[in-house]
Amino acid sequence: MPLFVVTCTDNEGTVEKRLATRPKHVERLQKLDDEGKLIVAGAMPKEFGNPQAGFYGSTIIVDFESREALDAWLQEEPFLIEGIYAHIDVKPFNKAFPKE
Repeated sequence: MPLFVVTCTDNEGTVEKRLATRPKHVERLQKLDDEGKLIVAGAMPKEFGNPQAGFYGSTIIVDFESREALDAWLQEEPFLIEGIYAHIDVKPFNKAFPKE
């Protein structure tokens, strides 16, 4: 299946909402991981170890059957629904390393 890099940019001033919404966000990512569709996921903090400083956003690499299937999944993303993400950018990805 094709891989995609999903880069999400946070709106300013949403750190409290982000932290409150995080359990729903992580639950969806856990489901993707359980299905074998999650390659990597994580937040981009403004300061390591200090979540109160805020986040630039998040990056995930996922394995979906199509861009349309990924777009449908993204429409249900809690961080997008709650207005935490200002923008989501999706690009195809060809994995070279590590080799399996």
